[in-house]
Amino acid sequence: MSFFERYDKRIIEPFAIKTIAASFDEKYGMYHSPIDTDNFDYISPSQEQAIEITSVISKNEINVYRYEKLKVKGKPHLKTSHIKWIKLKPNGDVYSYYGGSISEIKQAIRKSLESKHEKAKERLNNKAYKQVDLCICIQDGSLFDLFSFELEFTDLEKYVFDNIFFITPSHFICYNKKIGFTEYPKVINQS
Repeated sequence: MSFFERYDKRIIEPFAIKTIAASFDEKYGMYHSPIDTDNFDYISPSQEQAIEITSVISKNEINVYRYEKLKVKGKPHLKTSHIKWIKLKPNGDVYSYYGGSISEIKQAIRKSLESKHEKAKERLNNKAYKQVDLCICIQDGSLFDLFSFELEFTDLEKYVFDNIFFITPSHFICYNKKIGFTEYPKVINQS
C-alpha cells in the first residue's frame, strides 16, 4: 500500500475487519463483503450479523491526503497554504503537519455515529439482522484513549449498534451495549 492510499475505502474496510478479528473476535474474519451495495460493509456467513465501517479524519488531514495524491500523480506546483503547519522535505514529500483538534475529531465521531445510525435503521427495515456493529477508524494523532471515549461518549446505548469499535493509531476500543467500554490489545493482521 502506498502512503497516499491509506484512506481509500478498499484499504480501510479490509484493514478494519482484519483488525477486529485479530483484536476482538476471530469470527469477524469470516465476514464477507456483500454484492448488494445497499447493505452493510460486511456480513457474517450466517447472514445474521452485519458491520458498517467508516473513518473519521480531520479537515487538515484530508488536505494533506489530497496533496499527497496529487503529488504522486505528478501534478506540479502544488499549493500548501491551506494545510496548517505543513513542513515539506526538499523533494516535496510531507514531513509533518497539524492533524486536528480533539474537539474537531470528537464532533466528526459524533456526526459519523448519527449518520451511520440513521443509515443502519433504514437498512434494518429491509433486512433482518440479529446484530449490527459499527467500526470507526479514527485518524486522531493518538489523542483519544479509553478514558477519553468514556468521558466524551456517555450515550452510545441510544444507537442501534450492539458493538461500536474505535480503531485509532494507538488503541482498539470497543463499546458494547451490555458491558460498556473495554480496551483490547490492538493486533494488526497483515495477511
